[in-house]
Amino acid sequence: MSQQFTAKVNKSFYDKIDLVGQTAEDMLKDRLVSMAQDAVTLSPVDTGAYVTSFSYKTNSSSRGRGKSSKGKPRGQNPQAKRQEGLDNLVTDLNAIDLSETKSVTLRNDSPHAEAVEHGEFWPRQGGYFVFTQLRNRYG
Repeated sequence: MSQQFTAKVNKSFYDKIDLVGQTAEDMLKDRLVSMAQDAVTLSPVDTGAYVTSFSYKTNSSSRGRGKSSKGKPRGQNPQAKRQEGLDNLVTDLNAIDLSETKSVTLRNDSPHAEAVEHGEFWPRQGGYFVFTQLRNRYG
């Protein structure tokens, strides 16, 4: 004769599992928003092309925003352009299902992104090292 015991799993258990998953997703999103805020804060603003060329992508082979500064007026309002860049990034994050995503890439596809990062072609200014600083802060 066999002995048997069947444990019933209550709905509240699954609700708690869902809550843990949602909490982890919220923490990830908060970290990505914080990273976005740092990226735009660390960025130089002249025409606004660089700071508004950031994007979050889940597929690194897809092209992001790539605005050129050529022909744009100089001396733009830094606060306004940084807010526009942050708004773009938050919009990108809101379109991503973080629970189904294995990686998220922050990128800047402006034609002069390398020059901004490393200071190439700017004899009076070193690079801003935006991505270097982000790597140091966020790993």
